[in-house]
Amino acid sequence: MAELSFNISDLFEQTFGYKTRAFDPDFSKTEGAVNTNRKEYGAQGSPYYTIGSLGLEYYMPVTISYPEGISSLTSKQTTKGAIETGKLKKWDLPFPVISVSSSKTIVETPLTERRGTVKELINIRNYEITIKGFIIGEGNNFPENEVTILRNIYEQNEPLAIQCPLTDIFLLRPDRSGSDQVVITELKFPAVTGVKNVAPYELHLVSDEPFNLISIS
Repeated sequence: MAELSFNISDLFEQTFGYKTRAFDPDFSKTEGAVNTNRKEYGAQGSPYYTIGSLGLEYYMPVTISYPEGISSLTSKQTTKGAIETGKLKKWDLPFPVISVSSSKTIVETPLTERRGTVKELINIRNYEITIKGFIIGEGNNFPENEVTILRNIYEQNEPLAIQCPLTDIFLLRPDRSGSDQVVITELKFPAVTGVKNVAPYELHLVSDEPFNLISIS
């Protein structure tokens, strides 16, 4: 196991500009007892906690599922977190902090000689998902293999599946046919100073709404 010479929470604040407790929540338990107050899984079965590659437990893991043939990854790369499951592979994003946002399209029509406007709701736009985190290499080495996996996932021009207790609330709904599909729209690797075995990353995704097209001839 690599020995950390930095604090992940401090590094997150330095890189992204705000504090997070995702990497150092209160996981304390009474010795020999089970913490009955801690909820382990969301309503759809996604875990609230997981163990990262460095043996550190963190909150709200995010798993991406992608087609098996997206790249010719080496066996060393696929064993660093990409788990083969049939025709799909699953990869736990390293140390993620996730947020979800959305907005509505509303048409406002002014009223003659009256205050205010008539508001007509057109639709609710896609859910926008932002994930920020760190890929940490073993020892003092840059995590080139894991960065390559993330690049290959980003370059797929097709929807991917996402699993997380937070996104499950917004995506796995009857009106969406239970679809957990998302599309990655942007990938960033911000600069970080003082360490060379850490690659910060930032992903922007949007929900991919399923539609049934009817052909009228």
